[in-house]
Amino acid sequence: MNLRQRLRQSAPLHNVFMTLPSPRLAERMAATGVESITLDMQHGSIEDGHLLGLLQAIRAGGGLALTRLAWNRPELTMKALDYGVEGVICPMVDTPEEARAFVRAAKYPPVGNRSFGPFRAALHYDGDYFAAANGETLAFVMIETAAAAEQLDAIAATPGLDGLYIGPYDLSVSLGLADRADFSDPQLSAVLDRVIESAARHNLFTGIFTTRPTDVAGLVQRGFDIVTCGTEELIFQRGLRDWMADF
Repeated sequence: MNLRQRLRQSAPLHNVFMTLPSPRLAERMAATGVESITLDMQHGSIEDGHLLGLLQAIRAGGGLALTRLAWNRPELTMKALDYGVEGVICPMVDTPEEARAFVRAAKYPPVGNRSFGPFRAALHYDGDYFAAANGETLAFVMIETAAAAEQLDAIAATPGLDGLYIGPYDLSVSLGLADRADFSDPQLSAVLDRVIESAARHNLFTGIFTTRPTDVAGLVQRGFDIVTCGTEELIFQRGLRDWMADF
């Protein structure tokens, strides 16, 4: 089952961001029940040369792999897709023009101008990868600035875009909120509602990041398709504290 097929199911997809370039850890996470892993190339320690081993490990463990790109640059988008990620998440998209530039790099003609060379990605697809890729590899833009929130519906209307992913920490900072990623804040909550509504109008998937387990039920109830439950580093830190306390 690929990423799009999984998201079409009724239950939300739980996700963890991975920041460390460890294939063994990636495989263990996927095999232990982390259904999808987003390789964080923006704020993590993962670089281009780490992608292949991490993707092989996630697949071996039975997980789905996405990547958060370092930035909105076509060569980064195309290379990640050629390695075989099923979803790409583009950070800091402020305008419809930036969203269109991202989609152009993420989709083959006639939708975009992605260059043909999926020699590794095509290994795991039955049939014609070129024919299937535009529909089966998903392109998300991050809504994480006040500017993006102002132009939300125009961004969501981008042809070929598959989803909107909220970065609540940067969004809180950009909105000038006192607390970061406080989903009870009326201003932040209003943006979340608008993202859900705009995505529904344009038939897009939605995703969001949190580090608090207590947030998850409310985000699922709002209707988010992907709920990211923190990073593997945070999981390790909290688990290690509990482990040591037991001793």
